Formats: sequence, structure tokens, C-alpha cells
Amino acid sequence: MRAVRAVRDVATTHLRVLSWLCLFVAGAGAQTAAAQSCHAASLRPTSGLTYRVALGSVFGTFTRADVRGEYQGLLVSGTVSHPWFTAELSLPGYRIARMGSHAYGPGDLALNVRGNVYRSDDESITIGPELAATLPTGSADDGLGMGHVMLMPGGFVVWQQQGFTLITQLAYGRAIGSASSHNHADGPAPIVNPMNRSEFSHAIGLSASVHPNLRVTGRLLGAVTLFNHAGYAREIFAPGLQLISGAFDFAIEQQLPLVGEPFVSRTLMSVGAQW
Repeated sequence: MRAVRAVRDVATTHLRVLSWLCLFVAGAGAQTAAAQSCHAASLRPTSGLTYRVALGSVFGTFTRADVRGEYQGLLVSGTVSHPWFTAELSLPGYRIARMGSHAYGPGDLALNVRGNVYRSDDESITIGPELAATLPTGSADDGLGMGHVMLMPGGFVVWQQQGFTLITQLAYGRAIGSASSHNHADGPAPIVNPMNRSEFSHAIGLSASVHPNLRVTGRLLGAVTLFNHAGYAREIFAPGLQLISGAFDFAIEQQLPLVGEPFVSRTLMSVGAQW
């Protein structure tokens, strides 16, 4: 019963956060914003020229240097998918609570561009380069951002068959800027999305249809540090569900660390529209 109540309380909190975010976006006008790297890209299949907007929330708990805390995030994202490229822009806002103190503010702006240099005749396989980057819009002192630019060039493979989508990504991440060595001196940063100053990362995402309107999703993502003695390896397993109804979809994902301590646990929820 305790576990059921805990799940219900988390779900209620996320639904309230999403409702608040929807009202905020509607009242603020068409502001372009979305999530940073902790936001997982949608595993919903795409075809041809596709536009997508999504609202999301994240709830995480962490332990770092004998300090325990939690954070909540509001995330908005916009994506354009074309037969030859995909581009996404995202920016989160966070609240961090730890040791009786609180911090509020935006996280780091994230950009991601993929070029589809190879497509099979039936468009079931797509291969190409990818460039992701974060810009220092979040406060590094408050643990909301890195305090520097992070560049993550890499490559990807997408395989889509009827009812299945598989995405594999590999990338090298490198901090750019004079402040980087300071912000990562004690290990990965920031609190809301810890990354090493120099790392080799991977991500595998799988989506399988179990009903015309329901898909089961799973991700395995992580990184190993390179040329950085203060860094740590991490590996995250993230099962989830995605409900699709017409242009709209709802997704929930529970992220659990297998290696390292990027967080204790993290729950993501999102609502999106794709057309």
C-alpha cells in the first residue's frame, strides 16, 4: 500500500506540474523552450516532414558529497523532423532543494541536430552524424547548469519496422570554456544533469507497440570519462510507457542508475503533439 501511495503521489505531483506549465506557456505566448539532456527524445516513429512540441516534467532525488536533496523540473521542447535531418531545441527550468536551501532558475539551453546521410529504400534504416550542445544559461553556482558550453558530436542509427523503433547513439562530449575546469573539478556537474568534462557517451532506445495506442519503451544510456581524473562512469536504465491518440501522446519513464550516482532516482513525464 505504501508503494501504491508513493506512485500515486508522484503521478499527482507531475500532473499538477504539467498543468501549471501548460497554463504558463499559454499565458506567456509562443516562447521557444525545451528540455536539456535529462529530457529523453520521443521514441514515437516519424515519417516525412514532422513537427513536434512537448511539455514535460522531471522529479529527481540525489546524494552528493554527503548532501541529499531533490529537484523538480519543467521542460518544453520543439522538434522538426525531415527525411534528411532532425533538429531539436530545448530549455528546462528547475527547483533544487537541499540542506534547507532552495534554488530556482533555468537549466542549460540544449540544441541537437542530426543529418540523415543514409536512408534505406524502404526508410526502415537511417544513419548519420549528430551534433548536440548545451549553452550555459543555467547557474553553475546553484547546480542548475555547467557554466560553460558542452559540445557532443557523434553518430546515430535508427531502425524502424512495423511496431518497432530502435535508436542507437554514440558521442564524445567535451567542455568548452575557461570555466569548465573549475565547475567539474570535483566530478560530474551540474546536479540536475551531471556530465563529465570529457566523456564518451552512448544511448540505446527501443519502442515496441503492444496496442494500436500503446507502446512499451526502454532506454539504456551512460558514459565513461576520458582524459579526466575527476570524472565518473554512469549507466542508466529507463523503462517506460507511451500512449498515443491521434496527434497527441503521453509518456512516462522511470530512470534508475546502474553505475555511478548521477541521481538516486528520476521520473520523467511528458505530453506531446506531433503532426
